[in-house]
Amino acid sequence: MKRLASELIRRMPELTIKRISDLALENAEMNQPYIGKTVLDLAKESAAEASQSAIVISAGPSLHRNESVKRIKGSGYDGTIICVDGSLSVCLRNGLIPDYVVTLDPNRTRPVRWFGDVELTSIPEDDYYRRQDLDPYLGVAELERNQELIELVNKHGPSIKAIISTSASQPVTKRCIESGMELYWWNPIYDDFDSPNSVTRRVYQANKVPCLANGGNVGTSAWVVAHAVLGRSDVAMVGMDFSYAPDTPLLNTQYYKEIEEMFGDKTADAFIYVDNPYTNETWFTDPAYYWYNQSFLQLAKEAECNTLNCTEGGILFGEGIEFVPLRQFLSSQTGSN
Repeated sequence: MKRLASELIRRMPELTIKRISDLALENAEMNQPYIGKTVLDLAKESAAEASQSAIVISAGPSLHRNESVKRIKGSGYDGTIICVDGSLSVCLRNGLIPDYVVTLDPNRTRPVRWFGDVELTSIPEDDYYRRQDLDPYLGVAELERNQELIELVNKHGPSIKAIISTSASQPVTKRCIESGMELYWWNPIYDDFDSPNSVTRRVYQANKVPCLANGGNVGTSAWVVAHAVLGRSDVAMVGMDFSYAPDTPLLNTQYYKEIEEMFGDKTADAFIYVDNPYTNETWFTDPAYYWYNQSFLQLAKEAECNTLNCTEGGILFGEGIEFVPLRQFLSSQTGSN
């Protein structure tokens, strides 16, 4: 690993807090009037549910590469489906209606696109959805496909529960409410609650909403919800790559523009290449995703659930995680191939 990448990974907790804390605090304050039920209520309501397993559908490139949503839909799996906001669109397009959607990102213009942005024509020009690899479908014919997503979310919203972070932006909060979703709130754990000037403590003291570990990203948040809130003993994951497929141009990576702005012609030195022994491929990642990956591995060691990575790609493997094909997990749950 090159020195630049190592240094960025070391500083990632500090840089992340600096980048999002002010915006997250402002969003939490604006969300105060909307806070009703929390994840504690969800835990009580779901205690009697029969399902012992869940599938967390994250939004990594393997989700499209392996057609994971179509395979889950076709298997007849009847356990709990939890998607992240970035995978909601592909789920709905394929007729897989999740039980829950988890949202976290405080950005005020981008995350709402995952729910269909009713004000898309009035926001500043942004090439993010044309450039990123999370859901390429939304990056083409943007206005038409945004309208398609608005209609899908409005149609299925009443059947989906939103597990929404207090850091979420007002547009996301309003879209969830407008579409008929029932909202359950939570605070991210940003830092050490007992440290001086703790952001986590400031948010909690203001709203008294339960705090959850989140590993800095929405995919890990959804996995935490699956076992710590819903009590699922077996949690399978798809689309949990924390990396980019081998043939991805650097321009199409999540944080390329931010890295380029910081390091210019040394941008390529910030990327890290990892051999996946299960797929015999070399995926690559950036310091942010690498840090997310390491954080997940730490959490997985302590989790009271069986974590099965059925992503069939990416760099998330290690102690506490069973790396298995999606077909194997689905067959064990449904008898389907």
